[in-house]
This record gives sequence, structure tokens and C-alpha cells, in this order.
Amino acid sequence: MPSEKPTPKPEADLGRPFRLTIEDLFGDLLWPKLFRVPRLALRADRIGLAVLMILLIGLIDQTLASMTKADDQPVLDMLFGLWSQRLDGIVISIQSLALGEALLAGWNALHFAVIQTFEAAPVRASIVLPISMLIYISLATGIARMSADDFARGQSMKWTEGLTWAIKSIPHALAAHLIPLAVIGLIVVVLAGGGAVLLGVPGLNLIGAVLSIIGIALAFVAVILMVGFGLGAPMLSPAVACEGFDGIDAMQRVYAYIFGRPARWFIYSLVLVLQFIVVGSIVYALAAATTSLASWAMGWWLGTDGTLVASGVSSEEMTWAGKSAARIVATVLKIPTLIAAGFVLVYWISGWTVQYLLLRQSSDGQDVTDIYVPGEMEARVELTLASRVAGIEMGQDAEAGESEDPEDSEESEAD
Repeated sequence: MPSEKPTPKPEADLGRPFRLTIEDLFGDLLWPKLFRVPRLALRADRIGLAVLMILLIGLIDQTLASMTKADDQPVLDMLFGLWSQRLDGIVISIQSLALGEALLAGWNALHFAVIQTFEAAPVRASIVLPISMLIYISLATGIARMSADDFARGQSMKWTEGLTWAIKSIPHALAAHLIPLAVIGLIVVVLAGGGAVLLGVPGLNLIGAVLSIIGIALAFVAVILMVGFGLGAPMLSPAVACEGFDGIDAMQRVYAYIFGRPARWFIYSLVLVLQFIVVGSIVYALAAATTSLASWAMGWWLGTDGTLVASGVSSEEMTWAGKSAARIVATVLKIPTLIAAGFVLVYWISGWTVQYLLLRQSSDGQDVTDIYVPGEMEARVELTLASRVAGIEMGQDAEAGESEDPEDSEESEAD
């Protein structure tokens, strides 16, 4: 055999400068993809849906508040005002890195705000809060789907498609949110009923004391569900948007990713929240500067009443036209803040959507591009069935051909 000459190795190009790109450093990492969230949020159609959500909730709340006494606050204003009164404890716990105490302080603040709101306005709170939750869950699913399509597939959905998706997903998104709460409520009812029967009746309290270990186990399950819901609630609507109309599967995935990858969840959440604070502060500062500049410039050459009108403020000395103009200007001056609120809301929903897809990839190995597309699964099933049928037919043809070959050979020998 002729001797094979070894293939010469290519000489290193020492004269060529080595270039290290950002893609080389972060191409295989997942968390840097969270920095794509601002681009996903900066879309007019998504901001429009978020503004629609804010307007619908505000309209319902303000309308019900206007039907009662003049000094009644809207329910959501009351709720957030009461919750903000307890923020000091949360901030102190975070500054001291006591995350457990911070979560407990946040839960206590929310519990206090909800209880006080229902005590102050039981009827309005019973109407406004469930309706607001329904509107948020449905429209958040639509916005999450639009962001997921952009992030995973590079496709841009129209706002009408996002709204259609939001409407179709209502029962499934509600199931993902309400099933954990229903199980928690059921456990509380069982514990309360069992305690009343087994611990409140003389003679049975000894049995109840022995069986209290079961109550501890049930309470532990309820606490786990509460922790998972508190940490994963922002990802429930994105999960429904990415996995299709299956609320139970979306809920199970969120719980599995939180408790299965707690370190990744913490790192991703930290990056997302810090980014959210910085970007949100900048956006609100721009909105405030826009409003201030507009009112100041419009009232530059006006008198006292004109300056008040340009600022959206009315006084008793103004005429009917002046008061009406002031109210109109006050409404117009709220537009920059409303748009900023819509952007921040889209940013929040899009951020948790991206985080869900990254957690899914790190946990299940499922690529971020693999999201539910209507009709795609059915097309795959039809293609699989068609290929199987074609394979069966080819096999039958081959068998028929083999069975015919001996006969042909016998005829040829006879000839």
C-alpha cells in the first residue's frame, strides 16, 4: 500500500488580532437574555392593551366610587394606600438581607390592606377586586403571548390577535390562578372544621390532640402552596400563553420550576426586578418631565387663571368655561403618565414571560422557541399518521412484489 502523507496542520495566524465578542461571553448563558425585555415592552400595540387594562379597571372603580359618598376613595387607591403604609418593614428586612422576614412582612402588609379595604367598603371591594383580577389575568395572558411570540419566534402579533388570545384564555388562566387558592381555602376549612369538632367537644379533644399531627401536615401543604403562589403568580399567565390553553399544566410547571430551580429563580428574579426598577424610574421621570414642561410652557404668557388652567387646576373665581378647560387640560396632562404606566405594566408581564421560558429551558431542556402554536400540533399528528400510512403501504407493496417473484421465476424456468 502506498504510504499516506500526513495532512499538514494549518499554521496559526499570529498576525491576526484576537477578537472577543459579547456573543462569545454570553452566548450560552440564559440570564443575559432578560436584557431583551425592554425591547419587547417598547411596542405600541402591547402598551395599548396595557393602557386598555388600566382604563377598564379604573373606569369600573371610579364609577362605583362616584355612586357612593363624595369622600369615598376608589377601592384600588384604598388598597394600595393601606399596603404602602406597611412598606417600611419590608424595606428594612430587605436592607438587612432577611429575605424570609421580608416575605412575611409583605404578606402581612397585603393581608392588612385587603382586610381593611373590605371592612371600609365591603360591597365595592367584593365587586371591584374580582373584576380587576379577571381583567388583569386575561389581558396579561394576551400581552404575554405577544411577547412570547416576539421573543421565541421573532414574530409580531397584532393587538387584535393578542386580544383574541386573551379572551380565549380566560377559563384556563382562571384555573391556573384559582386552583391553588381553592386548595388552600379547602385546607383552611378542613382544619377549622376538624378543630371545632375534635378539639372543642369534651371527650374527643384527646383524639383531636393525637390527630393534630395531620393538621400540621395539611398546614405545611397549604404553606407550600401559598409560597409557590406568591413567588410564581406573575408567571401563571405567561405559562398559559406559552403552553396553550391548559391552566392545570401551566400551574404545575410554574410550581415545579420554582421549587426545582430555586437558585435560578432567585437570580433571574433579581436581575429582572433590578432592571424593572431602573427602567421604570427612568420612564416615570420622562413622563413627569414631559407633563411639567408642557404645563409650564403653555402657561408662560398667561395670567394667574391661565396658568392654573395650563396646569389643570380650577378655582372658584373661574368661569364655567375656565373650569371646563382646566378639567380637560388635567385629563390631557395625565396621558404621559398613563402611557408610562402601560409601558411599565408591559415590561412587568414581558419580563416574567421571558423568565418563565428561561426557567423551563434550564429545568426541562425545552428550547425557548418551543411554544404552543395553534394548529401546529394537529399538523404534526397528521404528518406522522400520513408517514405511517405511507410506510405501511410501501411495506405491503414490497411484500406483494416478493410474493410475485417466485411465480415469475417458475414461469421462466418452464419456458
